[in-house]
Amino acid sequence: MTLVKTLLCTVQFIALIIISDTVVANERIQANDPAQASASRSVSLMSTTVEFNILLPISEPSALAHQAINNAIEEIERITAVFSEWEATSSISEINKNAGKRAVSVEPEVFRLISEALNISELSQGKFDITFKSAGKLWDFRQQLIPDSETLLKAVSAIDYKNIELNKSKQTVYLKNEHTQIGLGGIAKGYAIDRAAQIIRKAGFEVFYINAGGDLYASSGTQDKQWKVGVQDPDNNEELIALIPIANAAVATSGDYERYFEKDGIRYHHIIDPDSGQPARLARSVTIISARAYLADALATAVFVLGPKNGMALIEELEGVEAIILGADGQLTNSM
Repeated sequence: MTLVKTLLCTVQFIALIIISDTVVANERIQANDPAQASASRSVSLMSTTVEFNILLPISEPSALAHQAINNAIEEIERITAVFSEWEATSSISEINKNAGKRAVSVEPEVFRLISEALNISELSQGKFDITFKSAGKLWDFRQQLIPDSETLLKAVSAIDYKNIELNKSKQTVYLKNEHTQIGLGGIAKGYAIDRAAQIIRKAGFEVFYINAGGDLYASSGTQDKQWKVGVQDPDNNEELIALIPIANAAVATSGDYERYFEKDGIRYHHIIDPDSGQPARLARSVTIISARAYLADALATAVFVLGPKNGMALIEELEGVEAIILGADGQLTNSM
């Protein structure tokens, strides 16, 4: 496929950085033409650092680019509030509060994203499931607390995307099980990046990237230019072990090193298998490349839980999607 090409140097990788056609030091960015002016910003959003960089056309004032970044930041903040399960007044909170009681009317974009999440649940045999929150909320990675088996088993019984009932004509969402809860963290972050990219492009800028801590979008417009996304060695963050040339595409990575703790020699991480309520064990890291960030975001989780064999089988069925999967056994599989 023409979307991406990859250069792989070893079998382990940990995080995404973005660089130009010239490889530079860890997590630093340089354009093909170092003299080309750019507008850049790093801000704290969505519980991570989000980096914006817009390469300016010749004679383009930077003020317009900075305004586009401002508008993109405002859109991400808006989306964060809309899809937050922690905001008491959000649609997601309202859906959760009324589980087993009544259907909740939601905004069209909330309905659309939940619909997309359910489509991905179908594609992934339920391994991506926004009802995982029913068990995921029991894990405390800051306090390093493991839920007891009985509590976890009860919570797992409420995990099933088929408990979500959508009414398209009424634009309502109903959780049929009173114990089922939803959380869109595995797809909303990518959606926010997509919307931010649309805003920057609508402002007239074609060559830019948005990097949000492992989820990113890189645009080259109509130019014959590709950004290169570098994947780092987990044991040496100054070493690049993979380069993925990207043009007008999103990249997302899920890994067992992002948020975890270890007890008695066992690593407990935040990517939960909906079937068990326990951390998924078949993969160490998954990188997905697709045209849309929301899809890359969700598929990275789905493929991680599915594991290399079933995960790659899913990717091979999808047009315009590529994957790099590091299995728990240290074996690397890629679709490119």
